Amino acid sequence: MTSQFSLIDWLMIVSLLIFFAYIGFRARARSASVDEFLVMGRRLGPYWGVATLAAAETGLVTFVYFAQESYLGGFAALMLPIIGAAMMFFVGWNGFVVKKLRELEMRTVPEFLETHFSPGVRSIAGLATFVVGVLNMGIFLQVEATFLAIVMGIPQAQTLVFMAVLLIVVVAYTVLGGMYCVVLTDVVQFVMIVLSAGLTTWMVIRATGGWHNMAAAVSANYGRAGFEFWKSPRYGTLFLSWTALYYLSGWSTWQPVVARVLSMKDIHNALKLFRVCSMFMFLRGAIPMIWGIGALVILGKTSDSTMSLAHALVKIMPSGIVGLACVGFVSATMSTFSSYLLAFSSILLQDAIGPRLKRQLTAAQRVRGVQGGVVLIGVFIYAWAALYHLPETVFRYITLTGSLSYAATMTVLVGGMFWKRASAGGAYWAFAGSAIPPVACLAMPSISPTSAGLLSFLLAPIGLIVGSLISGPTGKPARAVSQV
Repeated sequence: MTSQFSLIDWLMIVSLLIFFAYIGFRARARSASVDEFLVMGRRLGPYWGVATLAAAETGLVTFVYFAQESYLGGFAALMLPIIGAAMMFFVGWNGFVVKKLRELEMRTVPEFLETHFSPGVRSIAGLATFVVGVLNMGIFLQVEATFLAIVMGIPQAQTLVFMAVLLIVVVAYTVLGGMYCVVLTDVVQFVMIVLSAGLTTWMVIRATGGWHNMAAAVSANYGRAGFEFWKSPRYGTLFLSWTALYYLSGWSTWQPVVARVLSMKDIHNALKLFRVCSMFMFLRGAIPMIWGIGALVILGKTSDSTMSLAHALVKIMPSGIVGLACVGFVSATMSTFSSYLLAFSSILLQDAIGPRLKRQLTAAQRVRGVQGGVVLIGVFIYAWAALYHLPETVFRYITLTGSLSYAATMTVLVGGMFWKRASAGGAYWAFAGSAIPPVACLAMPSISPTSAGLLSFLLAPIGLIVGSLISGPTGKPARAVSQV
């Protein structure tokens, strides 16, 4: 069945792109200093904080991979957003890692590591985070381009042309306005995402005939394993343990998330932000999982599980309605990309390259450096999206690549904060232990992603402990971090 995307639907999308480009142009005067450009001068309030964090972590790729998980696993897949929400609430309640980072007024996560370890550890942490970020963003672009091409009826040959236009707009307003513009557009995009999600949910439930038919489809295809995760071949205890560690480390060390905490007015509001957003983190997974089960009812079992949701929406959404839904989908794409582009460009300059420079850069040079990084990352992820072919389900690929840096970053942060004997040598060992299993799994798909991911979280703390005991203490911590 062909898409019902019409001229009025296209006008909605084009108007959206023009609107966000206009916001970026108007916001450029508010982002002259480094603190304004990277952390909005630490003036982010609680309501805007909730909207921007929820929007940044709810990309179109999020909808796709959660829908794919429920399409393949039924209601048992709901354990994933439950775990994600529980881990975010825990960080917001306990202040795990992020409280200390905010109290020290850090701009990036790796910046802290220089105060306890060395500039070299900061550079390694920054580089690892940067690599994971751009590898994930390339997959985001590839998956989202394919999804939108199906729903909007774009010929496959023109998919990357459309995504290039979308990416250019995001890069432009991120370069012009920095964090101020990212937050401002996130707030608008959050409203559009919520409205689109509500509309899509209503259309899917209406098309499937309600919850009874959805439950019947899951039962017919997966039996009890579709309802009880402990019986599902996709979700065993080991996989869910890995998922819990992944989310705990992600919410406490992932720069696009932590950047919101570092931008808040004070630590009280920062932790409250996490507790409130934990509800949205559950909904951002549970709602598209309803869509994925709806796709199972509408389509039956197909070989293309990744795009099952897109093909189902083409069948049920008429002209006008599909345009409104896509306004939310495109907003979700842009909110994630703008946040990630700024976060990883700042890490590249501030943390990976900065500590190695022989001289400090001026504030204007730092801002221009981050802006240039945004452009370079945009070019790279476009090329990665065009050339790389995804071998796994999207969720497992993202979780696996995340383990490249998540396990080590969380380990060395905790070690640096609470263990006096933690040393730079141990930190290097931790990053090596964290990276080796996922790299081996990506190179050899026969290796279980679950085993590789769990091994990362085991080897990272072992590496820190053994490496620190062998190499001895780092020495006197730096009084202040180096600024580029």
